[in-house]
Amino acid sequence: MPAPKKVAGIGRTAPKKAKAPKRKTAVHARAEPKPSRAEAKPMKKPIEGLFWADRQANKASKSEGRSEHSERGSLFWADQIAAQLVERAKKAGKHEMMVKAGASPSGAKHIGNLFDVIKAYIVYKAVRDKHKFPVKFVLTHDDRDPMRSVPRSLYSRTGQRIAVDAAMRDKLSGYLGHPYHRIPDPFDCCRTWAEHFSKVWEDGIIACGVREADIKFVSNDTLYREGKFDHHIRMIFEHVDRARKAIAPFQKNVKKDYVPFNAICGQCGKITAKITGWDLKKKTVKYACEMKALAGKYVVQGCGKQGEAPWSEGKIAWRFEWPAQWQIFGVDFEAFGKEHAEGSWPSGRAIAKEFYGFEPPVTHIYEFLMIDGAKMAASKGNVYIPQEMLEILEPEVFMYLYTKRSKKERNLDLKNIHLLVNDFELAEKKYFGIAKEENEKELAQLRREYESCMPILPKAPPLRIDYQFASLVAQFAVDLDHAVAMLRKSGHIKPDKHLTPEELSQVARRLSLAKNWVDRFATENKIKINDTLPQEIKGDLKKEERFALVALGKLLHEKITQEELHNSFYRIAQDSGIEPRDFYRAAYLAIIGKESGPRLAPFIMALGTERVRRILEQV
Repeated sequence: MPAPKKVAGIGRTAPKKAKAPKRKTAVHARAEPKPSRAEAKPMKKPIEGLFWADRQANKASKSEGRSEHSERGSLFWADQIAAQLVERAKKAGKHEMMVKAGASPSGAKHIGNLFDVIKAYIVYKAVRDKHKFPVKFVLTHDDRDPMRSVPRSLYSRTGQRIAVDAAMRDKLSGYLGHPYHRIPDPFDCCRTWAEHFSKVWEDGIIACGVREADIKFVSNDTLYREGKFDHHIRMIFEHVDRARKAIAPFQKNVKKDYVPFNAICGQCGKITAKITGWDLKKKTVKYACEMKALAGKYVVQGCGKQGEAPWSEGKIAWRFEWPAQWQIFGVDFEAFGKEHAEGSWPSGRAIAKEFYGFEPPVTHIYEFLMIDGAKMAASKGNVYIPQEMLEILEPEVFMYLYTKRSKKERNLDLKNIHLLVNDFELAEKKYFGIAKEENEKELAQLRREYESCMPILPKAPPLRIDYQFASLVAQFAVDLDHAVAMLRKSGHIKPDKHLTPEELSQVARRLSLAKNWVDRFATENKIKINDTLPQEIKGDLKKEERFALVALGKLLHEKITQEELHNSFYRIAQDSGIEPRDFYRAAYLAIIGKESGPRLAPFIMALGTERVRRILEQV
């Protein structure tokens, strides 16, 4: 995965993670709170073990927004699925369960594809940790798939995005129709295209918090070479009429000579060759390399060769291959998106039952992930891989996005990513009893979401610096010591608190991530301090506003606490004959040249009262 970016002047680096609620708030345009807000009281109920949530849920009635799975104690969607899976496995006499995900290495997989993996992983952990039932997790790289089109951009092994120029596009276009495991790596760091982009995908998954010991990555090409698909290939050839009949309701214009298998042409290397005959004893096929439309729209020209190839040099059509994978691994659960739910899932389910003769797995279907209110599309430039999100978010915060129910479309608002961070941190505070949640069902749900997104459950709340404020401090701190000093002045770290090495690392990481966010997604939140007050700003201030700022400057001569400073703002505004909002506008204009900004009192304390006083003296 890519090396995390550094905070300017702060010699520490950070890992990375994301989600955003519906509301939109300009990052620095937040309203000032009224003085002396009371802190949230701790929860009365003590924390009682990892799955305390289930004991609470057992007391609760059925909730709104329930999933298609019946209530089985917990209201958390993954617990409900896990309970169903365990019950089903026991009835079938199974002693071990299999959870699966999969993807074609057509390029670097984006954060929407990550739903397949993380949803499956959360269910895997619920089965393993909650029910203590043996379970495995496999992810297939479908690397026998043919290249349909050339991507607009590619990613290096370190997760760096590279635009595909005209020369590279022309070169790669020569491999259209070739299986990914036979296409050279465009970066020349791996043996093949498939190996390169499978590794980029694996790196992103592990960086998000999926433990390497918990997941097994398997190449589809390896399965074909080892003969794992031979049983299903034989069934297709022995019962080809049944195969045509099984697929007919789901695929338009199934021709009389249709065979759901294609060979790799020995001459041009494309995996689109039409099957014209087969030998069950020799495990070979005869083929004709003809034109083929992939997915009904990507046309690949054949070379005209007629030849013979072993089964290991071919590929089952996707609608038959997917259920074949389920049977090979004995899959009990797989999550997938709405596009599969309306496409290959109905055919896969039917082919599993009616053609291969086994029960398909339990599923979990999720809606689309939107980015800034729009669908991800390379043409829009809003496609991101996990590594890119982990440059602005801690892994657990990013994973938190995937813990939510999937029945509604979710939007990741990158300009307001702090909203996701705030949601996660509120959940963490409620988990540890620092913040209060009156609704026991909501608390039970929240606890399971938090447990599911944490790679390792902490014994105490980690040190979390407010994300927005961290983005501000990171712009001005010359090094980590300076940043910590600013955070002590602002009250984000208690003046007398000794920071452990782990806590220092947490602070450095948060500063680095927040700085990366401002640099890439929220450049409008970059701030410049007006150490020399511009004349145009002086001219924009009314007489009463200048009077108020002079009064504030005089106050900063004194030794003052952050709370005392904050409480003085309303008095200064009142004494100057202006509204509090006009006071804040004037202060922000004078200090940073903008009409709004971060919370004023901690901002002044972090910058230093002497520095701000010198600015206000110029009014």
